[in-house]
Amino acid sequence: MVMFSPMMFDAPGSDENIYTQFLFFSVLAFPVLCLMGGILPWVFKRHPKSIWLYGLSGLAIGLLILAVVLLSVQCGGDFAC
Repeated sequence: MVMFSPMMFDAPGSDENIYTQFLFFSVLAFPVLCLMGGILPWVFKRHPKSIWLYGLSGLAIGLLILAVVLLSVQCGGDFAC
């Protein structure tokens, strides 16, 4: 998904669309947040609140879903609106 994400900006005017940029950065942040959500709780396992770091994976999924919904509602699914 990350490899093909720059192709979102192929449509004329899509590089100035804030919703397309939000989707792009959500796609870029997805693997990083998922890896952090799997590794950081293990690294900080002695800390009593490290269990909350598992929520980073959920945050990544939530950002991606929010970006897709915003793009489809505000722009009708077009990358350039």
